[in-house]
Amino acid sequence: MSYIQRIATLADTSAIAPLWKAFALARSQADSSMRLKTEFDYERYVTYQLKKPLSFGFLLEYAEEIVGFLFIYIYDETPPPQLSALEMLENPFVPRRVGAVLGLYVQEAHRKPSTINLLIEAAIAKAEELKVTDIDLLISIEQTGLHALLERFGFTKAAIQYTKHYDITGNNLPNLRPSYQDLEIAVPNPGRIPLKDPQTQKVVQNVKGETVYLQPLTDESGKWLKSSRGLPIYPIPIRDPQTQQWIFDESSELVVCPVALNEKGEIQELDGIPQFCLPIYDYQEGKLALKRDSEGQYVFAV
Repeated sequence: MSYIQRIATLADTSAIAPLWKAFALARSQADSSMRLKTEFDYERYVTYQLKKPLSFGFLLEYAEEIVGFLFIYIYDETPPPQLSALEMLENPFVPRRVGAVLGLYVQEAHRKPSTINLLIEAAIAKAEELKVTDIDLLISIEQTGLHALLERFGFTKAAIQYTKHYDITGNNLPNLRPSYQDLEIAVPNPGRIPLKDPQTQKVVQNVKGETVYLQPLTDESGKWLKSSRGLPIYPIPIRDPQTQQWIFDESSELVVCPVALNEKGEIQELDGIPQFCLPIYDYQEGKLALKRDSEGQYVFAV
């Protein structure tokens, strides 16, 4: 009986969850600084990963049973426009288009180069399809067999990670989250920011030949909405998952993610950063695409 590699779907969540738990346990045993949370909901975690845009799960099946997985997440290190000033100060490196490996696990009875190859080849193909510049993954130093396998795929050792764990007691801990209000950062051209092509960095124009700008969000009175850090909140435009180009609707308006609101109608934040409803993706003719409703409107997660 042969092994089968296929893409994961939400219907596979309950079967993937115990494998993720086994992977997490093995990861914590290999690195004492990685401590597991008690009562962690692995099914919910897998569901979150499968729903997340540009997150992909590749499965290994044997006798119609899922015996392994490889999860990857594709992202662009180029920051959204509203954070570009901060990124310029904090990062001297050119942004990359990254394929990050979230986890790779195969049940011990099925661990052999040929089966692991099926998962790695599928993940590399997806990364190449989405034009990544780099693939990042963290491998335990004891996994020498996997080191050799990855080197045959052209991977090179980029760094050695050392860790030292401290057991911290008590709740009165120094705050390690800096207040960005204390930094001398000005949002460039706060009234409006010209949108740039993600690949060429040239200013984008719509079909009418007009320069496209990102404008701060406003309330009903036209007053700018600001985050808890006092910065104007700019919408996040969405890209086509195949071309990575910005999306425009039928009226040539830029399609942006709606801001996320809580039950009180207030803007949700995470560590002072406004949150947005992300677009929902599905597969059309075997390719990842932005989902639309029956009226042709783009669909966003609530």
